[in-house]
Amino acid sequence: MQDLFDLKGKVAVITGGNGGLGLGIAKGLAKAGAAVAIVGRNAEKLKTATAELEAMDARVLPVQADVSVEEDVERMVRETVAGLGCIDILFNNAAISWGVKPEEMSLELWNKFMAVDLTSVFLCAKACYPEMKKAGGGKIINVGSAITKKGFGKLVHYAAAKGGMDHMTQSLARAWGPDNIQVNALLPGLVHTEMMPCEGPNSRGPIIDYIVNKSSVGRYGMPADFEGISILLSSPASDFITGAIIVADGGLSLAI
Repeated sequence: MQDLFDLKGKVAVITGGNGGLGLGIAKGLAKAGAAVAIVGRNAEKLKTATAELEAMDARVLPVQADVSVEEDVERMVRETVAGLGCIDILFNNAAISWGVKPEEMSLELWNKFMAVDLTSVFLCAKACYPEMKKAGGGKIINVGSAITKKGFGKLVHYAAAKGGMDHMTQSLARAWGPDNIQVNALLPGLVHTEMMPCEGPNSRGPIIDYIVNKSSVGRYGMPADFEGISILLSSPASDFITGAIIVADGGLSLAI
C-alpha cells in the first residue's frame, strides 16, 4: 500500500513554494521522497525555506522567478531539469490577493491579479508539459480557493482568477489525459499564511473568529494540513483522479 504514495525518484515544482501553503506542500512531498524545486520572487524567503527543507534532508532546488513572466517560467523549467533531472509534478500555488472594491479597481491592478493568479497557471503548465510527456506522464495540481464557491464583494478579481483556474483544470485534464497527465484543482479555505495571517500580531482578528465558528472542524487550517492531500494527488494513488475540483476547507463552505 505504501508504494501507492511513494514519491521517491520524483521531482516536483512548487510555485510560491518559499512560504505559507506552498512550503507546507513542499515539506509533505519531501517527506514522501520527492525532490522539490521551490519557486518564488523573494530571494530571502527562498533562502530560509531552502534551509528548512534541507534540515529535513530533502533534496531541494531554489528557483527565483516571477511565474507571471513567460521568460522566467521557461528558465524555471530549464533550471529544474538541469538541477534535478526532470519534472514529474507541478503545483501551481503562487498567488496574490487583497480586498479591493470592484468599482475602485483599475485595469492595471486587475491585469496584475490575472497575470499572477491565472495566467501563471497556464504558463507553468504549458512549460512543464513537454518534460512530463517525455517522462511518460505527470501530475499537475492547481491550488485554487473555496471562495469560488461563494461570493465576496471585495474579492471579485480573486474569485474570477480562481474560478478560471477551476475550469482550466478540467480542460487541461481533457487535453492531456492521453499523455497520462492528471490535472486536478485543490481548493483550500482559511489557512494561516502570510497572505491571510490567522494568529500573531497581524491576525485578522474578528473575521478569523467568525470563520472558525462557522467551520465544521472549529479551526482554521495550517500548511501541514495539506501534506496528505498533496501527496495523494502527486502519487500513483491518484492515477484515476483527474479533472477533479477538491475542496479542502474544514467544512467551511458548508456553512457560509
